[in-house]
Amino acid sequence: MFSLFKKRQPAEELTFKARVERFWQWYSQVGARFYQTIESGKCADLATEVSQGVDDLFPGLAWVFGPGTEGVGHSFTLSGEGVLHRQLLAIYCVNRAPKLNGWTFYASRQPGTIEGIRMEIGGHKFDAMEFWITPRIDNESEKVDITVWHPLFATVRKENERLSPLFLFLDEVLGEFGTGQWIGEIESNDTRLADAIPLKELHGFIKKLEAEKGWQKLSPGESGVVYSREERANWFLRDDIIVGSTTHSDLVNEYYRAEGKLQNPLAGTGADYVFVSIDSRFFPEAKEMVDKRSAIEDALNQKLQSAHSGRLLGGAFGAQYGYIDLLLFDGQNSLEIVGRVLREQNLPAGTAINFFAKEKISQKVVL
Repeated sequence: MFSLFKKRQPAEELTFKARVERFWQWYSQVGARFYQTIESGKCADLATEVSQGVDDLFPGLAWVFGPGTEGVGHSFTLSGEGVLHRQLLAIYCVNRAPKLNGWTFYASRQPGTIEGIRMEIGGHKFDAMEFWITPRIDNESEKVDITVWHPLFATVRKENERLSPLFLFLDEVLGEFGTGQWIGEIESNDTRLADAIPLKELHGFIKKLEAEKGWQKLSPGESGVVYSREERANWFLRDDIIVGSTTHSDLVNEYYRAEGKLQNPLAGTGADYVFVSIDSRFFPEAKEMVDKRSAIEDALNQKLQSAHSGRLLGGAFGAQYGYIDLLLFDGQNSLEIVGRVLREQNLPAGTAINFFAKEKISQKVVL
Protein backbone atom coordinates (compact mmCIF):
# COMPACT_ATOMS: atom_id res chain seq x y z
CA MET A 1 0.00 0.00 0.00
CA PHE A 2 1.21 3.52 -0.78
CA SER A 3 2.12 5.26 2.47
CA LEU A 4 1.88 8.94 3.24
CA PHE A 5 4.86 8.90 5.54
CA LYS A 6 7.25 6.06 4.65
CA LYS A 7 10.83 7.38 4.33
CA ARG A 8 9.64 10.93 3.89
CA GLN A 9 10.09 14.27 5.58
CA PRO A 10 8.01 14.37 8.79
CA ALA A 11 4.66 16.09 8.27
CA GLU A 12 5.33 18.70 10.97
CA GLU A 13 8.27 20.03 8.92
CA LEU A 14 6.31 20.43 5.69
CA THR A 15 4.82 23.65 4.40
CA PHE A 16 1.10 23.57 3.78
CA LYS A 17 1.65 23.52 0.03
CA ALA A 18 3.88 20.45 0.39
CA ARG A 19 1.31 18.77 2.63
CA VAL A 20 -1.39 19.33 0.02
CA GLU A 21 0.78 17.91 -2.74
CA ARG A 22 1.61 14.86 -0.62
CA PHE A 23 -2.03 14.33 0.30
CA TRP A 24 -3.29 14.36 -3.28
CA GLN A 25 -0.46 12.11 -4.42
CA TRP A 26 -1.63 9.61 -1.81
CA TYR A 27 -5.32 10.04 -2.65
CA SER A 28 -4.61 9.49 -6.34
CA GLN A 29 -3.10 6.13 -5.38
CA VAL A 30 -5.92 5.00 -3.10
CA GLY A 31 -8.93 6.70 -4.71
CA ALA A 32 -9.99 3.74 -6.86
CA ARG A 33 -9.77 1.36 -3.90
CA PHE A 34 -11.72 3.78 -1.69
CA TYR A 35 -14.39 4.04 -4.39
CA GLN A 36 -14.85 0.29 -4.59
CA THR A 37 -14.90 -0.05 -0.81
CA ILE A 38 -17.71 2.50 -0.57
CA GLU A 39 -19.57 0.83 -3.45
CA SER A 40 -19.46 -2.46 -1.54
CA GLY A 41 -21.05 -0.82 1.50
CA LYS A 42 -17.93 -0.87 3.66
CA CYS A 43 -17.25 2.86 3.95
CA ALA A 44 -16.69 2.56 7.72
CA ASP A 45 -13.68 0.34 7.05
CA LEU A 46 -11.83 3.38 5.65
CA ALA A 47 -12.20 5.58 8.74
CA THR A 48 -8.90 4.80 10.44
CA GLU A 49 -6.83 5.06 7.26
CA VAL A 50 -8.37 8.33 6.13
CA SER A 51 -8.27 9.86 9.61
CA GLN A 52 -4.54 9.20 9.84
CA GLY A 53 -3.94 10.83 6.47
CA VAL A 54 -6.01 13.91 7.29
CA ASP A 55 -5.04 14.37 10.94
CA ASP A 56 -1.29 14.12 10.37
CA LEU A 57 -1.20 16.50 7.42
CA PHE A 58 -4.16 18.78 8.14
CA PRO A 59 -4.66 19.22 11.91
CA GLY A 60 -7.99 20.84 12.65
CA LEU A 61 -9.71 19.80 9.43
CA ALA A 62 -12.64 17.39 9.41
CA TRP A 63 -13.50 15.00 6.60
CA VAL A 64 -16.46 13.02 5.35
CA PHE A 65 -17.41 10.84 2.39
CA GLY A 66 -20.71 11.51 0.63
CA PRO A 67 -22.53 11.34 -2.68
CA GLY A 68 -21.03 12.96 -5.77
CA THR A 69 -22.54 15.73 -7.88
CA GLU A 70 -26.26 15.08 -8.41
CA GLY A 71 -25.83 11.72 -6.71
CA VAL A 72 -23.37 10.41 -9.30
CA GLY A 73 -20.23 8.76 -7.90
CA HIS A 74 -18.84 9.68 -4.51
CA SER A 75 -17.45 12.79 -2.83
CA PHE A 76 -14.75 13.55 -0.31
CA THR A 77 -15.14 16.69 1.78
CA LEU A 78 -12.56 18.56 3.84
CA SER A 79 -13.98 21.14 6.22
CA GLY A 80 -12.73 23.73 8.67
CA GLU A 81 -15.89 23.14 10.72
CA GLY A 82 -16.84 26.81 10.69
CA VAL A 83 -13.39 28.11 11.70
CA LEU A 84 -12.33 30.49 8.95
CA HIS A 85 -8.60 30.00 9.63
CA ARG A 86 -9.02 26.31 8.79
CA GLN A 87 -11.62 26.84 6.11
CA LEU A 88 -9.24 28.90 3.98
CA LEU A 89 -6.81 25.98 4.12
CA ALA A 90 -9.53 23.51 3.14
CA ILE A 91 -10.49 25.68 0.16
CA TYR A 92 -6.88 25.88 -1.02
CA CYS A 93 -6.47 22.13 -0.64
CA VAL A 94 -9.62 21.23 -2.57
CA ASN A 95 -8.80 23.75 -5.30
CA ARG A 96 -5.63 21.74 -5.92
CA ALA A 97 -7.38 18.37 -6.04
CA PRO A 98 -6.65 16.14 -9.05
CA LYS A 99 -9.39 14.95 -11.40
CA LEU A 100 -10.17 11.38 -10.37
CA ASN A 101 -12.77 9.24 -12.08
CA GLY A 102 -15.97 9.03 -10.04
CA TRP A 103 -14.86 11.52 -7.40
CA THR A 104 -16.06 15.01 -6.49
CA PHE A 105 -14.16 17.04 -3.89
CA TYR A 106 -15.70 19.71 -1.65
CA ALA A 107 -14.29 22.25 0.81
CA SER A 108 -17.43 22.36 2.94
CA ARG A 109 -20.21 20.03 4.02
CA GLN A 110 -22.93 19.88 1.37
CA PRO A 111 -26.72 19.95 1.84
CA GLY A 112 -28.09 16.61 2.96
CA THR A 113 -31.18 14.94 4.35
CA ILE A 114 -32.70 15.61 7.76
CA GLU A 115 -34.83 12.48 7.80
CA GLY A 116 -34.34 10.60 11.04
CA ILE A 117 -32.35 13.41 12.70
CA ARG A 118 -33.39 14.38 16.22
CA MET A 119 -31.91 16.54 18.93
CA GLU A 120 -32.76 16.60 22.62
CA ILE A 121 -32.53 19.87 24.54
CA GLY A 122 -34.02 20.72 27.91
CA GLY A 123 -35.68 17.32 28.07
CA HIS A 124 -37.46 17.87 24.74
CA LYS A 125 -36.65 15.78 21.67
CA PHE A 126 -36.88 17.84 18.48
CA ASP A 127 -37.52 15.96 15.23
CA ALA A 128 -36.02 17.89 12.31
CA MET A 129 -38.86 16.82 10.02
CA GLU A 130 -41.40 18.57 12.26
CA PHE A 131 -39.95 22.07 11.81
CA TRP A 132 -41.97 24.37 9.56
CA ILE A 133 -40.56 27.54 8.02
CA THR A 134 -42.22 30.68 6.70
CA PRO A 135 -39.70 32.43 4.42
CA ARG A 136 -39.70 36.16 3.66
CA ILE A 137 -37.42 37.51 0.93
CA ASP A 138 -35.27 40.51 1.89
CA ASN A 139 -34.23 42.01 -1.44
CA GLU A 140 -31.98 44.62 0.15
CA SER A 141 -29.79 42.16 2.04
CA GLU A 142 -30.30 39.43 -0.57
CA LYS A 143 -31.23 37.00 2.17
CA VAL A 144 -34.25 35.10 3.43
CA ASP A 145 -35.75 35.92 6.83
CA ILE A 146 -37.62 33.02 8.38
CA THR A 147 -40.34 32.45 10.97
CA VAL A 148 -40.09 29.02 12.59
CA TRP A 149 -42.67 26.73 14.18
CA HIS A 150 -42.40 23.30 15.78
CA PRO A 151 -45.07 21.37 17.72
CA LEU A 152 -42.86 21.42 20.83
CA PHE A 153 -43.01 25.22 20.92
CA ALA A 154 -46.28 24.77 22.83
CA THR A 155 -44.21 23.77 25.85
CA VAL A 156 -40.74 25.14 24.99
CA ARG A 157 -40.95 28.87 25.71
CA LYS A 158 -37.31 30.02 25.73
CA GLU A 159 -36.14 31.34 22.37
CA ASN A 160 -32.65 29.86 22.66
CA GLU A 161 -34.07 26.39 23.37
CA ARG A 162 -36.39 26.73 20.39
CA LEU A 163 -33.71 27.84 17.94
CA SER A 164 -30.65 25.85 19.07
CA PRO A 165 -31.74 22.64 17.33
CA LEU A 166 -32.89 24.62 14.31
CA PHE A 167 -29.37 25.93 13.62
CA LEU A 168 -28.03 22.38 13.56
CA PHE A 169 -30.78 21.26 11.20
CA LEU A 170 -30.35 24.31 8.95
CA ASP A 171 -26.71 23.35 8.38
CA GLU A 172 -27.87 19.89 7.32
CA VAL A 173 -30.48 21.27 4.92
CA LEU A 174 -28.44 24.14 3.44
CA GLY A 175 -24.87 22.90 3.83
CA GLU A 176 -22.04 24.27 5.93
CA PHE A 177 -22.11 27.80 4.50
CA GLY A 178 -25.72 27.98 3.35
CA THR A 179 -27.13 29.29 6.60
CA GLY A 180 -24.71 32.22 6.79
CA GLN A 181 -25.00 32.99 3.09
CA TRP A 182 -28.78 32.83 2.76
CA ILE A 183 -30.55 33.15 6.09
CA GLY A 184 -31.17 36.57 7.63
CA GLU A 185 -33.36 37.20 10.66
CA ILE A 186 -34.85 34.21 12.47
CA GLU A 187 -37.81 34.27 14.84
CA SER A 188 -40.00 31.59 16.35
CA ASN A 189 -43.78 31.58 16.40
CA ASP A 190 -46.31 29.85 18.64
CA THR A 191 -48.42 28.71 15.69
CA ARG A 192 -47.71 27.40 12.21
CA LEU A 193 -48.38 30.15 9.69
CA ALA A 194 -50.60 29.44 6.69
CA ASP A 195 -47.82 29.84 4.10
CA ALA A 196 -45.24 27.75 5.97
CA ILE A 197 -43.22 25.00 4.28
CA PRO A 198 -41.48 21.97 5.83
CA LEU A 199 -37.85 22.64 6.75
CA LYS A 200 -36.75 19.92 4.32
CA GLU A 201 -38.12 22.04 1.43
CA LEU A 202 -36.13 25.17 2.34
CA HIS A 203 -33.15 24.18 0.19
CA GLY A 204 -35.37 23.85 -2.88
CA PHE A 205 -36.99 27.21 -2.13
CA ILE A 206 -33.59 28.90 -1.95
CA LYS A 207 -32.29 27.21 -5.12
CA LYS A 208 -35.35 28.52 -6.99
CA LEU A 209 -34.84 31.98 -5.50
CA GLU A 210 -31.18 31.94 -6.51
CA ALA A 211 -32.12 31.13 -10.11
CA GLU A 212 -34.80 33.83 -10.23
CA LYS A 213 -32.79 36.60 -8.57
CA GLY A 214 -29.32 35.76 -9.82
CA TRP A 215 -27.89 36.48 -6.37
CA GLN A 216 -24.27 35.38 -6.14
CA LYS A 217 -23.02 34.00 -2.83
CA LEU A 218 -19.28 34.03 -2.26
CA SER A 219 -17.27 31.43 -0.39
CA PRO A 220 -15.49 32.35 2.87
CA GLY A 221 -12.47 34.51 2.21
CA GLU A 222 -13.88 35.90 -1.05
CA SER A 223 -16.09 38.72 0.22
CA GLY A 224 -14.46 41.74 1.85
CA VAL A 225 -15.51 44.28 4.45
CA VAL A 226 -14.22 47.75 5.29
CA TYR A 227 -13.32 48.53 8.90
CA SER A 228 -12.13 51.60 10.79
CA ARG A 229 -10.64 52.25 14.20
CA GLU A 230 -11.41 55.36 16.23
CA GLU A 231 -9.33 54.56 19.31
CA ARG A 232 -5.77 54.30 18.06
CA ALA A 233 -2.36 54.28 19.70
CA ASN A 234 1.10 53.00 18.88
CA TRP A 235 1.54 50.24 21.43
CA PHE A 236 2.13 47.59 18.77
CA LEU A 237 2.30 47.25 14.99
CA ARG A 238 -1.09 47.90 13.34
CA ASP A 239 -2.28 49.81 16.40
CA ASP A 240 -2.06 52.94 14.24
CA ILE A 241 -4.55 51.72 11.62
CA ILE A 242 -7.23 54.23 10.64
CA VAL A 243 -9.12 52.32 7.94
CA GLY A 244 -8.69 48.98 6.23
CA SER A 245 -10.39 46.28 4.20
CA THR A 246 -10.24 42.54 4.75
CA THR A 247 -11.62 39.20 3.64
CA HIS A 248 -10.75 37.80 7.06
CA SER A 249 -12.38 39.83 9.83
CA ASP A 250 -11.71 37.07 12.36
CA LEU A 251 -7.95 37.49 11.95
CA VAL A 252 -8.08 41.27 12.27
CA ASN A 253 -10.33 41.20 15.33
CA GLU A 254 -8.38 38.45 17.08
CA TYR A 255 -5.11 40.33 16.54
CA TYR A 256 -6.50 43.47 18.17
CA ARG A 257 -8.05 41.59 21.07
CA ALA A 258 -4.61 40.05 21.69
CA GLU A 259 -3.04 43.53 21.49
CA GLY A 260 -0.53 42.37 18.91
CA LYS A 261 0.35 39.16 20.77
CA LEU A 262 -1.79 36.72 18.80
CA GLN A 263 -1.31 33.04 19.50
CA ASN A 264 -0.66 31.40 16.15
CA PRO A 265 -4.07 30.35 14.74
CA LEU A 266 -2.31 28.28 12.07
CA ALA A 267 0.07 26.43 14.38
CA GLY A 268 1.01 23.02 13.06
CA THR A 269 -0.42 23.58 9.58
CA GLY A 270 2.64 24.77 7.65
CA ALA A 271 0.82 27.98 6.65
CA ASP A 272 1.40 31.53 7.91
CA TYR A 273 -0.38 34.86 8.22
CA VAL A 274 1.91 37.81 7.49
CA PHE A 275 1.52 41.51 6.86
CA VAL A 276 3.75 43.92 4.99
CA SER A 277 4.39 47.27 6.68
CA ILE A 278 5.36 50.24 4.49
CA ASP A 279 6.18 53.76 5.69
CA SER A 280 2.99 55.78 5.14
CA ARG A 281 4.99 58.68 3.68
CA PHE A 282 5.63 56.49 0.63
CA PHE A 283 1.99 56.78 -0.41
CA PRO A 284 0.56 59.83 -2.21
CA GLU A 285 -2.52 61.64 -0.98
CA ALA A 286 -6.22 60.89 -1.53
CA LYS A 287 -7.32 58.37 -4.18
CA GLU A 288 -3.78 57.88 -5.49
CA MET A 289 -2.88 56.47 -2.07
CA VAL A 290 -5.38 53.61 -2.46
CA ASP A 291 -4.39 53.04 -6.08
CA LYS A 292 -0.73 52.75 -5.12
CA ARG A 293 -1.37 50.16 -2.42
CA SER A 294 -3.77 48.28 -4.71
CA ALA A 295 -1.09 48.01 -7.39
CA ILE A 296 1.30 46.42 -4.88
CA GLU A 297 -1.44 44.11 -3.61
CA ASP A 298 -2.30 42.98 -7.14
CA ALA A 299 1.34 42.25 -7.93
CA LEU A 300 1.74 40.20 -4.75
CA ASN A 301 -1.49 38.29 -5.25
CA GLN A 302 -0.71 37.46 -8.87
CA LYS A 303 2.74 36.09 -8.13
CA LEU A 304 1.67 34.14 -5.05
CA GLN A 305 -1.39 32.60 -6.66
CA SER A 306 0.41 31.65 -9.86
CA ALA A 307 2.91 29.71 -7.73
CA HIS A 308 0.14 28.23 -5.50
CA SER A 309 2.06 29.83 -2.65
CA GLY A 310 -0.32 32.30 -1.04
CA ARG A 311 -3.10 34.82 -1.41
CA LEU A 312 -4.09 38.36 -0.53
CA LEU A 313 -6.34 38.91 2.50
CA GLY A 314 -6.61 42.70 2.63
CA GLY A 315 -4.83 45.90 3.50
CA ALA A 316 -5.00 49.04 5.60
CA PHE A 317 -3.67 52.54 6.14
CA GLY A 318 -2.38 53.80 9.47
CA ALA A 319 -0.82 56.97 10.82
CA GLN A 320 2.67 55.45 10.51
CA TYR A 321 2.37 52.60 8.03
CA GLY A 322 0.43 51.18 5.15
CA TYR A 323 -0.28 47.46 5.51
CA ILE A 324 -0.89 44.50 3.20
CA ASP A 325 -2.17 41.23 4.70
CA LEU A 326 -1.31 37.83 3.20
CA LEU A 327 -1.84 34.12 3.80
CA LEU A 328 1.25 32.12 2.81
CA PHE A 329 1.20 28.40 2.00
CA ASP A 330 4.84 27.62 1.19
CA GLY A 331 7.05 28.88 3.98
CA GLN A 332 10.37 30.34 2.90
CA ASN A 333 9.48 30.00 -0.78
CA SER A 334 6.43 32.21 -0.23
CA LEU A 335 8.47 34.75 1.70
CA GLU A 336 10.99 34.93 -1.14
CA ILE A 337 8.21 35.60 -3.64
CA VAL A 338 6.86 38.40 -1.46
CA GLY A 339 10.34 39.85 -1.03
CA ARG A 340 11.04 39.86 -4.77
CA VAL A 341 7.76 41.58 -5.58
CA LEU A 342 8.28 44.22 -2.91
CA ARG A 343 11.80 45.00 -4.08
CA GLU A 344 10.45 45.60 -7.58
CA GLN A 345 8.15 48.30 -6.17
CA ASN A 346 11.00 50.60 -5.05
CA LEU A 347 9.65 50.72 -1.51
CA PRO A 348 11.35 52.76 1.22
CA ALA A 349 13.97 51.40 3.59
CA GLY A 350 12.45 49.71 6.61
CA THR A 351 9.66 48.01 4.65
CA ALA A 352 9.11 44.68 6.42
CA ILE A 353 7.29 41.37 6.26
CA ASN A 354 5.83 40.72 9.71
CA PHE A 355 4.14 37.66 11.17
CA PHE A 356 0.75 37.94 12.88
CA ALA A 357 1.65 35.11 15.28
CA LYS A 358 3.48 36.17 18.44
CA GLU A 359 5.55 32.97 18.25
CA LYS A 360 7.07 34.18 14.97
CA ILE A 361 7.58 37.89 15.61
CA SER A 362 11.35 37.37 15.68
CA GLN A 363 11.22 35.99 12.11
CA LYS A 364 10.33 39.41 10.73
CA VAL A 365 12.00 40.14 7.37
CA VAL A 366 13.26 43.70 6.81
CA LEU A 367 13.94 44.60 3.18
